[in-house]
Amino acid sequence: MIGILICGHDHFACGMREAAEMLCGPQAYLQALDYKLNEDLDVYRQNLRNQIEAWEPETEEILCLCDIQGGFPMEACLTQLPDKKVKIITETTLTLLTYLLVHRNGSQSSRQLIDNALLEAKEAIHVIDPQILFADQKGEAS
Repeated sequence: MIGILICGHDHFACGMREAAEMLCGPQAYLQALDYKLNEDLDVYRQNLRNQIEAWEPETEEILCLCDIQGGFPMEACLTQLPDKKVKIITETTLTLLTYLLVHRNGSQSSRQLIDNALLEAKEAIHVIDPQILFADQKGEAS
């Protein structure tokens, strides 16, 4: 089993977990760890390490999905877990998270899973201009 730990600022991590479970149902080995303004940095780091260590016997790998590259939650994952079986993914989106949840128990290697999730997340980004989208309905030229 691949564990997924979402790390982010304020309510990012809990919000992502709640949205993902709304779409995919309750998930084992999915946890959120939000970093709050003025929270003790060492307490956050210890909570991160405790969560990873709690999963170690049951997980073959753990993915830490962080909100932004270079932010404190990512730095905490990077510095607190160098000796663990962890990979860090930054700039997490709901599409990326749901892809990982749906496909993490399949036959793909973890590298293939991550590559496919990143591709899926990139392909899901679109710019939608309502003026162009509804132009034909108004009888305007497109």
